[in-house]
Amino acid sequence: MRNRPATFRSQESFEQWRERMLDETSRFVEWGLAHPELCRKIPTHPAGKGAFSDRVKALFWTIVLRETVGPPDD
Repeated sequence: MRNRPATFRSQESFEQWRERMLDETSRFVEWGLAHPELCRKIPTHPAGKGAFSDRVKALFWTIVLRETVGPPDD
């Protein structure tokens, strides 16, 4: 499953595609709940109470887009 883009396969109906996406999402969420130590924490702060600096935003997205963390390949 790792590094494979979510694509609509021409031979799939919309319902088949939808079920496949739901299944993949479900497996990923279950994996993340079972392995929280391997999941990247998303920084938060209360809504309307300021914003993250441009440096923090750039650092966060650099880390997120650089790393591939997810369930093992099928």
